[in-house]
Amino acid sequence: MDFLLILGLLIALVWGGVLLLRLGLVAGCASLLLTGSCFGFAFFNLPGGPIPITVDRLLWGMLIGQYVIYRRWGLAAPKPLAKADYLLLAYAGLLLISTFTHDWTITRNLPASRLLFFYLMPMGLYVVARGMRVEQREVLGLWWFLGFFTVYLGLTALAETRGLHEVVFPKYIVSTEHAEFFGRGRGPFLNPVGVGIFAPICSFAALMCWPYCGRAGRVGLVVIALAGLVGTYATLTRSCWMGAALGLMILAALGLPRSWRVMLLGSGLLAGALFVVINWENLVAFKRDKDVSAADVADSAKLRPILATVAWKMFLDRPLLGFGFGQYEENNKFYLHDRSVDLPLEKARVYVQHNSFLAILTDTGVIGLGLYVALLVAWGYRAWKLWDCAAAPLWAREQGLLMLGALGVYLPNAMFHDVSIVAMVNMMMFFMAGLSAGLASRFVPVTVHAPATLATPRLVAAKSI
Repeated sequence: MDFLLILGLLIALVWGGVLLLRLGLVAGCASLLLTGSCFGFAFFNLPGGPIPITVDRLLWGMLIGQYVIYRRWGLAAPKPLAKADYLLLAYAGLLLISTFTHDWTITRNLPASRLLFFYLMPMGLYVVARGMRVEQREVLGLWWFLGFFTVYLGLTALAETRGLHEVVFPKYIVSTEHAEFFGRGRGPFLNPVGVGIFAPICSFAALMCWPYCGRAGRVGLVVIALAGLVGTYATLTRSCWMGAALGLMILAALGLPRSWRVMLLGSGLLAGALFVVINWENLVAFKRDKDVSAADVADSAKLRPILATVAWKMFLDRPLLGFGFGQYEENNKFYLHDRSVDLPLEKARVYVQHNSFLAILTDTGVIGLGLYVALLVAWGYRAWKLWDCAAAPLWAREQGLLMLGALGVYLPNAMFHDVSIVAMVNMMMFFMAGLSAGLASRFVPVTVHAPATLATPRLVAAKSI
């Protein structure tokens, strides 16, 4: 069996290399997102060496190699560094220093593994997405691809919640070896938050194709959007619902005709408020996982103030640079016996942080958190400038709108989970940011203030913000 898997892996890599060369970097990025989501470590891995070998890690290496070759041949567009890129470089440097100035070998090299797989690999994808040359045809193809992926995620999540395990693929999704969140729509990520971030973003991407479709195509887009909603609901996770709602509101507020905005947004907010008020008790405590009761769910909601208190006390002790990247689980145990607060802090012992920003704060201090928040703001501002650029073609502007919607999906989930350690979430966000950054550098002009002796500023090619 192992021989057949290895043989299949080799064949897949050969054909993957052919497809990368034939279809270019956009196809390589899409293939990496699909492979990393569905055929990652849980699907197949070869132990041995410094890190286990998986299909997506090999594909990532091939993609980086292809990008280097494309740059050398002039097939990828070099772009000047922007403020957001400098922030990303600074954050990457801080993570490297924070990791390797502490014991990065604890818990089987956990800090180094998180750095490599959850940050450095997504940053590599950001560089590729930012530097590749794309036109309308490639971007529309990417959006349709993500739309079809949404349908897969929605149907898979629905099958999980309905117990239709025989139709779920890959089979590791319903394996008893992975018991956490079992019974919810956790998809190939084995985490409902992964589905709750991917499904809305991918369905939003498909909706960007609306202006270019006829009647039949638009019917298909409605089906894709419904699949995204079904997948998001099947996560049975409140932050996922909030993220999808916020992302949809951003798209509606910026993308709909002005005459429709007030009516649709007002109706949506009113309906949402009524739903929350009527179903408040059910939303606070409802049965989700197969082996978790409604009372356990209510207790999990009470856990977040406990985790926030532990994070705050850790921050007060090391406010600037934190305890070191990936060191939270190693150091939080020293704060669980504090009796100065009326909370059972001991309950936090077996949990990671349930907030991405608090996780960054405890690991890298206010400097790391400041860099990361500044990076998100820069990505959002850059995406807004791209969407607001009347001189850019519509398909490029829509990528800016899509990035804003993606940030809307991301932020509520990041407030209630450490999404940086959920498989492929950073890959998706860094890819979207890189694609938007590349298009902004290409289309968004920058006003350069002339010397005081000249009265009129001039426009030059985009350097970026």
